[in-house]
Amino acid sequence: MNPFKLTAISLVAIVITGCQVISPLFVDYNGVRMDVARWINNQQLLSMQQKRSLAQLSKAQQKLYRIEQIPENQKLAVAKQNQIALHCAYQHLSEHKIKQLQAMVLGQDKKDAILKKYAQEFPQIKLASSAIQCE
Repeated sequence: MNPFKLTAISLVAIVITGCQVISPLFVDYNGVRMDVARWINNQQLLSMQQKRSLAQLSKAQQKLYRIEQIPENQKLAVAKQNQIALHCAYQHLSEHKIKQLQAMVLGQDKKDAILKKYAQEFPQIKLASSAIQCE
């Protein structure tokens, strides 16, 4: 192998490794379960914006894991946060990637039941675009 190719391959490896080490600095995982944050961070083909959208959605969807324990007076706030996070996620991510995250956060076996209960028992609200803030 010639020295130029070896140097080029080494540089690419350093850049890729460096991006993986640096990436947590660009995505706020505060409030995201550790296993989910690790999964998001390991999605190497996603941009930082896509990872931020997954983190935002994860924070919102985590609240649904114990959906039956959410008090009535908090349902509107939870619904608003979820609607904003889903709106932002759909701007930057495929439906497949969103469903993968939901399976991680809610559990593959509970996901459908939780999302069905959410659709039935939580307010369906329409937000003004000025109320939507993506991370």
